[in-house]
Amino acid sequence: MQHYLILLILLGIGLCSPVTFELPRGQTECFYTLTPKDHCTINYYFAVQGGQSNDNTVNYKIYDPSDKESPMIERSNIRLGEWSFPGELRGEYAFCFQGGNEHNKIVDLDIRHSCKNEADIWSERRKARREARHLRDLHNDPLQSSVENSVDKIEEQLYQLEINLMYYKARNKRNHHTVRSTDFRIMLFSIYGILLVIGMGLVEIIILKWFFRESRKYAI
Repeated sequence: MQHYLILLILLGIGLCSPVTFELPRGQTECFYTLTPKDHCTINYYFAVQGGQSNDNTVNYKIYDPSDKESPMIERSNIRLGEWSFPGELRGEYAFCFQGGNEHNKIVDLDIRHSCKNEADIWSERRKARREARHLRDLHNDPLQSSVENSVDKIEEQLYQLEINLMYYKARNKRNHHTVRSTDFRIMLFSIYGILLVIGMGLVEIIILKWFFRESRKYAI
């Protein structure tokens, strides 16, 4: 049973603040964006920031307004990514994440949409590609089929390369943040150490003055 957590309704040219949510094990969390008209471009980014035993991947599905049962996009074992796709239909798009049955996970998510003219061009290109594949299937052209398969393989390899680059970028960003945090803590500990030494020196001077002053009272 899917557990619907947050409803993100974006009106106009979408501007959405990133959210961070916990993905409990064995549950599915769904988020939504509402496009005001047809042929909008939907951009989304997510990154798994926390997980146990190096379990930092999630599965997700995207549903368009016309079909809430069959996902238009489905991916498995993804750590992070930033993609966009044409929202050809006006209405509510659902982004559903599932993290597995082993561990809870922390996920950063950002969903935005833009209804500009570029989306129409993208939609036309996608439509032309679908028609070209349909014609290829009708004519059963082996050469064109081979070219299409090669393009699909190259696209998949580029997708994997993009995933790896995003992973290294996110890891480098986290490492840089850790180094800066460590440097700041070292500086604070150094300041605390200096203040502690100065304080102990002052206390020692005060005690010695008090000791000598008291000892002179009983001197003959």
